[in-house]
Amino acid sequence: MAQKLEAQGGRGGEEWDDGGAYETVKKVYVGQGDSGVVYVKFDYEKDGKIVSLEHGKKTLLGTEEFVLDPEDYITSVKVYYEKIFGSPTEIITALVFKTFKGKTSQPFGLTSGEEAELGGGKIVGFHGSSSDAIHSLGAYITKSSTPVTPPVSGGPTKLEAQGGRGGELWDDGGVYENVKKVYVGQGDSGVVYVKFDYEKDGKIVSLEHGKQSLLGTEEFELDSDDYITSVTVYYEKIFGSPTEIITALVFKTFKGKTSQPFGMASGQESELGGGKIVGFHGSSSDVIHSLGVYIAPSSTPLTPSSTIPAQGGDAGVVWDDGAHDDVKKIYVGQGDSCVTYFKVEYEKASKPVLGSDHGKKSILGAEEFVLGPDEYVTAVTGYYDKIYGVDSPVIISLKFKTNKRESIPFGMEAGNKFVLEKKDHKIVGFHGQVGDFLYKIGVNVAPIAN
Repeated sequence: MAQKLEAQGGRGGEEWDDGGAYETVKKVYVGQGDSGVVYVKFDYEKDGKIVSLEHGKKTLLGTEEFVLDPEDYITSVKVYYEKIFGSPTEIITALVFKTFKGKTSQPFGLTSGEEAELGGGKIVGFHGSSSDAIHSLGAYITKSSTPVTPPVSGGPTKLEAQGGRGGELWDDGGVYENVKKVYVGQGDSGVVYVKFDYEKDGKIVSLEHGKQSLLGTEEFELDSDDYITSVTVYYEKIFGSPTEIITALVFKTFKGKTSQPFGMASGQESELGGGKIVGFHGSSSDVIHSLGVYIAPSSTPLTPSSTIPAQGGDAGVVWDDGAHDDVKKIYVGQGDSCVTYFKVEYEKASKPVLGSDHGKKSILGAEEFVLGPDEYVTAVTGYYDKIYGVDSPVIISLKFKTNKRESIPFGMEAGNKFVLEKKDHKIVGFHGQVGDFLYKIGVNVAPIAN
């Protein structure tokens, strides 16, 4: 899923949004006027076809172009903006694009005014606002399977808040070194209170938002050498509320620790992450309406992993163990007709990491597949099908292949077969959907080190 980076620039004009559903950006067109950028056009690639979308207004000066090589993609764009004479709000004065292969565009315009850089991954879409000029520009980013060089500025990136648009805006900023502890308070229908303990210059700075209820708060505390890498935000419009509110939050860390769901994981779901989270922003009243984050490049290298989509039925709750260094042990529990339980023990930075329980054990318990030294999982073969009394297909069986052997089938090999693997990669994490049964399973993979 693409992450939406907040638009930088002025707040004039009409908002537009190309979305983040494209595979890449192939070509950029920029038109300039007397004082700044007045026109942009993007050639996106989707399913082998080019989709062209334009915004603003062309002048007699025409446009200049930035064309990408076939194997290249945009990783960042610098946005320069300022308020000019005769304009009630800032406009973009210049744009500079950078790519993964180190190519930098010419400055499209005069690089004056304030400067902001959007990046942190593969840019797959843009959004912003425009009139006869381009007032602001934002981007959609995805994690690329190829490691991306961090932005030169090294500063935090602000990811747009997810949720409803009610309440008053608040912003803790991205000036902290780490988040040490999270407090979440729940109400009748969702999250009503959050508090964050930030670390800065060896001191703790605590900032709170929303309103505590009589239920008090629950806490998620991080180890001294750990940090939050993502937060999953669940939100929906509930009875009596004019806008969506956050119904649940789930935090994940670099060391593979996942918090309990704070609240009921219902409604729409969005994950914010892509680096080390060093701050939060959002909106709140008596409830928390939205939550966004600041991410900074981490000094500890993250595993360069990519995701293989989950296979199976579309039901239950989404889960994701994240990416680790290795898989050490797998537990599979079966019921009468399918897999009902799944759990994995991982290794991260030479330390054991116990994954969460997914699903429910039946009276049959769970079987184990234990990996030996220097052994790793290279592929998962499975089957899914409909069973009596269940509306969605479920996982019927799973079998694991390593660099040294193959496991027994855990379950009956019948139904729709699937294989999860990527050449020259090993499996370093699992994700999927689960309820009383394991509905769907996918994997996170990383290159095999020589």
